[in-house]
Amino acid sequence: MIFRLLLLICSCFLLGRCSNNKGITPHTEEVSIAYLKSLCKGDHHYIANDYMVRGVVVATDWLGEMRKSAVIVDDSGGLEFAIDSDSISVHLPIYSEVSILCSGLMLARVGGKVEIGAPPTGTFPLDNIDNGMIGRYIRVTGVCEDFKPLTKRFADIGVGDISNLVRFDKVRICDEEQGLSWCDIEYGEPVTTYRTLVDEMGDTLAVRILDSCYYAKEKMPKREVSVAGIIDYSANRYFLRIVNKWIF
Repeated sequence: MIFRLLLLICSCFLLGRCSNNKGITPHTEEVSIAYLKSLCKGDHHYIANDYMVRGVVVATDWLGEMRKSAVIVDDSGGLEFAIDSDSISVHLPIYSEVSILCSGLMLARVGGKVEIGAPPTGTFPLDNIDNGMIGRYIRVTGVCEDFKPLTKRFADIGVGDISNLVRFDKVRICDEEQGLSWCDIEYGEPVTTYRTLVDEMGDTLAVRILDSCYYAKEKMPKREVSVAGIIDYSANRYFLRIVNKWIF
């Protein structure tokens, strides 16, 4: 708790000089995350309107589970931001409440989901928002300590859950992967790995573990657990990215 509050104070200090009303005009229109994502009807959409979304930060690079990205959610869904920083969690602590000024940013389909970032300068659909521009687009406004993820079953996952924070209860690692570490180890170092979760109905869901997460070499639990993470979608399948090491 103290750690999170210190991070929030630090972020407010860093962003405070940019967190006045500059950029927020009488024409700024607050919209939901779901509405903003719906604007990307093709491969990309440049945001020219003065739209603003509000949400809670639920995933960052805090424990190495994500890389150069953060996820915010509101009541309508979740949205992943591409940010060129190796210390996103310092600027945007987990559970901080934020407002996002969207004008000048780009929505694009990356894999099977809509993300937001800077307009591309190369062949990739999006550029990362420059570290020095975080305060221009993203303002920390408070903290939400009582945030709870949605609770679902694997069979209930749908398009609306992509980039949202979801919790699953009574799941376990599949029999074939029992006793393994979260990531495979090659030449003494972890590599990004997909593992398989099984729920009480016998349905399965892949979980993606980055080689950079701090528990990559730890053994996976053999018991039945609850997990929470961000739903992702690529190559015509849903998978989970555990965040904040939410394994209960």
